[in-house]
Amino acid sequence: MAQQGQTLRIIKGKKVTLRADATHAASFIWFKNGEPINGSHDQRIIVTDAAIYTVIALGEDCNSDISDPVEIIFDPTEEEKLVDIEIRNLPDKTTIWKDQSFNQQLLVLNNSDNTANELIVEFEIPKQLVYVDALSVLGTSISFDNQRGRLVWKIDELKAHAALSQWIQLKGVQAGEAITITKVSAKQKEGNLNNNQSHATIKIVNFFIPNVFTPNGDGKNDTFEIIGLELFKTAELRVFNRFGFEVYYAQNYRNNWNGQGLNDGTYFYYLKFEDETRQTHINKGYVTILRDRYY
Repeated sequence: MAQQGQTLRIIKGKKVTLRADATHAASFIWFKNGEPINGSHDQRIIVTDAAIYTVIALGEDCNSDISDPVEIIFDPTEEEKLVDIEIRNLPDKTTIWKDQSFNQQLLVLNNSDNTANELIVEFEIPKQLVYVDALSVLGTSISFDNQRGRLVWKIDELKAHAALSQWIQLKGVQAGEAITITKVSAKQKEGNLNNNQSHATIKIVNFFIPNVFTPNGDGKNDTFEIIGLELFKTAELRVFNRFGFEVYYAQNYRNNWNGQGLNDGTYFYYLKFEDETRQTHINKGYVTILRDRYY
């Protein structure tokens, strides 16, 4: 046994592993309150009952003396400590264009009065996204399984009413809706199962600015249509002719410029747009108007 005359106080229902000190014994006999325990002949046993336990080591030539006892006592004053661990799945953008990177925050909160240990956060990454990078957080470790598309974040300890966050960089690689799912667990028993899982939906759209349109009234390609324009809160469009004069302006463009009043030819645009995080983006290029022929 680990200590002579040892007494262990445990919560009822918990398991305790007892180990005999003898290392070269052929077998063992364990006793519970002086009676042999049937089938218990290994160096270690797992017990759940309050009792006095002893052991004898059996050798090829001789047996050991009976060990000092270990008494297991249920402590009625001790209650199992529950924790309430919450996970939040927080992308900094909910709509992105294809091949755009964004950041996702995994926020873990301990809403209980007890310290939580050995927390494991699992983050499922769908096929529409790829993992780029993650920041390191003190007292934690992070690993990524590329084949399974799963990121595992392990936290050694989270104090009562404390919180910890992990930032992950992802990139959209396939248009559509990407749903990320995050789960959290701890060594302690969970007292609230309603907040151990969180999901977030990211819309990935193609973004494309054409370099020609054909406003001839046939209902096809009649306007300067920017694919993915709905991604942005505002989109200011300015169009200039080859002499540098502004020929079209829209404070909040919505794919409705048809080149009315302008001759066929090449024009130059300046597109300034703001995304949902109020970040400003600028695109410059040219577009050709062709009414009577196709390219």
